[in-house]
Amino acid sequence: MTEKELSDIEKLAELKAKGIITQQEFDVKKKQILDSISFSNNQNKKLEIEKNTKGCFKFFLIIILVFFILIIIAVVFGGNSKNSSVNSNAETAQSSVSLSEIAKLQKELENDKLTKVQREEIEIEIKSIKTLEFAEKNISAWDRSNPKLVSAVKKTMNNPDSFEHVETTFDYKKDRVIATMIYRGNNALGAKVLGEVLGTFDYDGNLINIESEN
Repeated sequence: MTEKELSDIEKLAELKAKGIITQQEFDVKKKQILDSISFSNNQNKKLEIEKNTKGCFKFFLIIILVFFILIIIAVVFGGNSKNSSVNSNAETAQSSVSLSEIAKLQKELENDKLTKVQREEIEIEIKSIKTLEFAEKNISAWDRSNPKLVSAVKKTMNNPDSFEHVETTFDYKKDRVIATMIYRGNNALGAKVLGEVLGTFDYDGNLINIESEN
């Protein structure tokens, strides 16, 4: 009961004592005040219950949302991881097949009964396999450059950030690959100039030598 409600009842009691209102009127008014207090308390309890219910419902919805987000993340990253694993396994398997095929062909070359033409055909096939392997592992699909050659050239430049790849061509020899790269870059005076280098690789992709053609 609030101070106002208590004060109202006290005023009613004074009015009754002074004979301004009857006992019956006093009882009716008092009952109205008490009923109002009871209704107000019930409403507050109801509002509190609704508030708690809404709070629990929101919390439940947040838990469900987080749960679904975690499931989506697990599916996406799990799928990517699985795909990476599959791709990695596929590349490893392909590399193993290539090495096995090369070993088999090289074994055939040891046959003294091979004709010159047969020997040349086998050597061409071995070179083709090595060429394909080299291209897949050492040539950028973006601009057809070789990352190792690009990195080596940048280290020799006055301003590595000015490097611009123009073109790289590859000449596949019997036991090595010659890459000719043309590029642009700023010289010591800040002028943009063309440069050309030759990079010598083995078929495993190792950069053996680099020569400037400027």
